Amino acid sequence: STRKLDSSNTHMARFDAAPGPQLKPAKVRYHQVDGNSLTIGHVVSKTPPPPGSTSFHSVEVVHAGGPVAERLRRAPRIDATYPVRFHELPETGCSPAREFAAIFEVLEGMMLAKANRQSLVLWVGRPDKPELDGFAGFLGMLPFRGISVALVSADAVRYPDPFSYRTPSGVLEHDANDPARMGKCCVSAMFGPLPARSFTARLREWAPIDVQPPAGCTELLRLPFKIAGLPLPMITYAGEYEKGVAALAERISAAYPAGALCPIVSCGEVVDRLGYGLDVLAALRERGHAGHYFTHKSGETSKRWAEYGKPELLGWVAQAKAAGQTPLFIAVGGGCNGNATGVVAAMTGAAFVEVPTTPLHYNDATTSAKKAFSLVLDGKIRAKNLLGTFYLPRLVWCINETFLTSSTASVHSTVGECTKTMNMLADPSSAAGRADYANILGANEFASDTTRILSCIDGFEALVHFIEDAPTREAKAAVLRLGEAIAEARAAAQCGTETARAAYASLCEGRRQLLQRFRARFYELPTAARVAIDAFLTVSNKEIVGAKAMFLAYEDPFEKYRALLFEYAHTLGHAVEAWLAGAIDTARASGVGADIVEAAVRNHGQCVGMAVVWAGAIAAELGALEGDGYVCHQGMVYLFNSFGGFSFGPVRALCDALGVSKPDFLREVLAGVRLDNKRGYCECGDDASVDQLVTHRPGRMLGSEDPNAEATLVF
Repeated sequence: STRKLDSSNTHMARFDAAPGPQLKPAKVRYHQVDGNSLTIGHVVSKTPPPPGSTSFHSVEVVHAGGPVAERLRRAPRIDATYPVRFHELPETGCSPAREFAAIFEVLEGMMLAKANRQSLVLWVGRPDKPELDGFAGFLGMLPFRGISVALVSADAVRYPDPFSYRTPSGVLEHDANDPARMGKCCVSAMFGPLPARSFTARLREWAPIDVQPPAGCTELLRLPFKIAGLPLPMITYAGEYEKGVAALAERISAAYPAGALCPIVSCGEVVDRLGYGLDVLAALRERGHAGHYFTHKSGETSKRWAEYGKPELLGWVAQAKAAGQTPLFIAVGGGCNGNATGVVAAMTGAAFVEVPTTPLHYNDATTSAKKAFSLVLDGKIRAKNLLGTFYLPRLVWCINETFLTSSTASVHSTVGECTKTMNMLADPSSAAGRADYANILGANEFASDTTRILSCIDGFEALVHFIEDAPTREAKAAVLRLGEAIAEARAAAQCGTETARAAYASLCEGRRQLLQRFRARFYELPTAARVAIDAFLTVSNKEIVGAKAMFLAYEDPFEKYRALLFEYAHTLGHAVEAWLAGAIDTARASGVGADIVEAAVRNHGQCVGMAVVWAGAIAAELGALEGDGYVCHQGMVYLFNSFGGFSFGPVRALCDALGVSKPDFLREVLAGVRLDNKRGYCECGDDASVDQLVTHRPGRMLGSEDPNAEATLVF
């Protein structure tokens, strides 16, 4: 039944509150135990259960050998109410790349064994290698962006620090006192031979790269945004691209003393060919900050740990730390790059800056502290965003002109996420919206009317027409072709002759000129079209960023309770997206016609948009959404579907070309649903679920009787 919100003065006071920072120092208890008599049951009984539960779903014992682990493995089980599984950490030999791989190999095994948020990871140390205890924090930090960890240490000399841990190489490190981690500590309890005591974290002051646009400045805009009460600079540069790159480099340089910074720019293949990442690194080098350039494969199927845990990348971090420099990862590109690069920054304790080049990355991915890899096996996405952490960037810097090189799929993806937000939130600044969301702490600071995006349909269509215009497509293709040649020439220029370096510089200058001509095409559009496109980008960014801040600023920065509403239509959308990414790769490798394959491409937000329609149909079948409310809900997607970006027909045609029947498709998609990264928020029986659906009208959601979660899954 629909949750009845109390819109009394008490709740309105909560809605209108200005509560300030919400970080709380973590506390961890160390329990004295005898390793010779320690039992798993004793550890479970002394470790705090996960929120919303009184017990653990499973116990995942991780070890690197040793007498305690061996005795626990052989000990008979007395309490069989939860499964216990043992995982041995591979030998790493102080190699950062092998440490990185070992962590994820163990975690993949846990995920495939159906561990969830209510599982307990039990690290069992060994007396002769106490330095291995540092792995415990990473094993708890990454699954589902944090699960409970019990650390059993055999060190009889010193206490483990539950808030600061590193691997033997010193490259991978985690400091829970860093406010970029928002007070998150994954070690829930510690056990060992020393006397019992408690530990309390000491959070440092948040220090972003603060940017305050001068009064009257029209080129530099800052969107209001906070997470856990911490201000996060969300900057839009609305002027010329090259000036925007220079301004970014100036802000970063001003934040670090000369010689104290080692920038590492990360981008995917497409952004590499466009030159955006190299431009940022070159601007920093001009200001005395020499750094490194890392490229990786693009696309969702490449959002996996093995693509990023490269020896050269981790080696650069090691060199920077040895030189006393601060490694700074700068993610230039879309959401996959930002998410994955953020995980590497978090695992190495590096500073982090995001430079989004797509609208969805700017207004959706960067407005969440969640950073994650997907579970990708044999080229197929088994589950999206399953292994990650919470980590704040010091700065988000967007240059509007980079959006002009977006694909139509990317623009549709932005709108798909907008339709989700409009349907789940509507207008919380209205009287009805305030009543619907009266229990959201401090919401009034960011509440606004997300349905304003509907009035920007002309700008959306004008942007798609510009991107799809034949001369525009050819101009972009010419840039990408030259970018590919530049990528091939880069290695020769770095270690070759002066002639090779001159040829490389000439190619880069040619690309710069091609991009200038490409952007000039936009300014040749009729004034009305340019104004409409600017309005679409401005309004959608402002409203979606504000909507996220309404929940994340104070109420639910870790997105585990009321902010789960932003997962509306995502469970099924994620599963379809993951399946489709693999199917696209298979089709291309199998020689399926390019017209069929390209027509079926659906990015993240497009799959969410399709799932919004499916969720509306489910709500209608349940009698929760009828009449004008149903029409309005579905109409938000249909309004933006004039180009077919949310139509499932091309996906069905791809299935037919691959010989995938409807039952086959449903079976594989539902397998993805069952591995969804949100599982474990609530206990749901086989015949029951906490449905996340719209009821009556957009802006009103079905609620949960579970006090620990507003809503969880569509299925």
